[in-house]
Amino acid sequence: MKKVLFLPLFTMNSGHHQTAEALMDSFSKNNPEIICEKVDFLSYFSKPFEQFISKYYMKGITRFPSFYSSFYQKFFNKSSALLHYTYEVLFLEKMETLLSQKQPDLIVCTHSFTSLLVSKLKEYGVCHAPVINCYTDFFINGLWGSKGTDWHFVPNKDVKERLIAEGVPSGQVIVTGILTHDAIKSKKRIKKKSDKLHILVAGGSQGLGENFSLLEQVEESHSALYRVLCGSNHRLFQQLSELNSEAIIPLSYISSPQSMNELYEWADAIITKPGGVTTSEALKKNLPIFIHSVLPGQEEMNLAYLELKGVIHRLESTEPLEEQLFARLNNEAMEFRMRKNRFDYLNEIEVESNEELFHFIHENIMNPPSQHDEMIDSILSKIYASLDANV
Repeated sequence: MKKVLFLPLFTMNSGHHQTAEALMDSFSKNNPEIICEKVDFLSYFSKPFEQFISKYYMKGITRFPSFYSSFYQKFFNKSSALLHYTYEVLFLEKMETLLSQKQPDLIVCTHSFTSLLVSKLKEYGVCHAPVINCYTDFFINGLWGSKGTDWHFVPNKDVKERLIAEGVPSGQVIVTGILTHDAIKSKKRIKKKSDKLHILVAGGSQGLGENFSLLEQVEESHSALYRVLCGSNHRLFQQLSELNSEAIIPLSYISSPQSMNELYEWADAIITKPGGVTTSEALKKNLPIFIHSVLPGQEEMNLAYLELKGVIHRLESTEPLEEQLFARLNNEAMEFRMRKNRFDYLNEIEVESNEELFHFIHENIMNPPSQHDEMIDSILSKIYASLDANV
């Protein structure tokens, strides 16, 4: 039995986990005999250390956003030799131990940190399994491993061109988009004109706590209905429940991709943060996307890309929410441009589904044609070409 090892970093739910699980589900459906295992590397390294880092990471980005933004730009968004060396000294031996224990036939990295370590082990000749980088943002930071990585599943054509410019063979880079579950289907329902506007509000896996005031504005709305994904933010769920508003329905954490697809089908637009997976799901569903806030670091970089591509609206905290929503959604010229931009982005993607991606991985990466088979194919091709020429 072959084994695939998926490597996110933290235990907390994130796009790194969602992307891994989307691909794992495709493996289990198409070939249940392949064993898929997901390991949160920091927890494997040390559970207390992972809990400490997770706790202070969240506190840092919310309490000291400017500092974290500067730190990210300086150390993560470009290749830092000092940072790479530090990580190697602290963590490389533990990653080697993990790979020795698991003996995977394929490694899929969904976080730049694990990618860096695995890539180094490949370069040093310690790891021999093929390695895939599966990117979960609309850009790539300087930590992602490259030299020891065999395949790159990238979010867009711009990232593909950057990797090729840096020396990665074009045949090893596939524009997959940021992977989302196949249950998130592209088809959208046809909305009745008499319906109220349906707005889905999301804030990432930690919930939309900092924007409770945004929703207080519309608790008596007669023009729109709001469903709010509170994630693991129990305080926000309680606050919204206590409003007792018919216009605002809070929802606790939803893990089912099928349930999320139903919510996207219900929605006419989404208010969210520029996280990679949620935004990609909304693009896939062709939903108008409104950005309410942005966390420092990755989300700032995502936002810059999404604005450049013209696929999102930014909400102003100083202006009434519904005035902004209706003004932009009722602007037919603006919405036409947005729809075209969303179409152009989706048109760059080179695979139709995770199922198609599974078959590519299974046939070309896990079971590549042998040199003997390739030689026979080459000989037969020449024979057929010769016969055609003589006919």
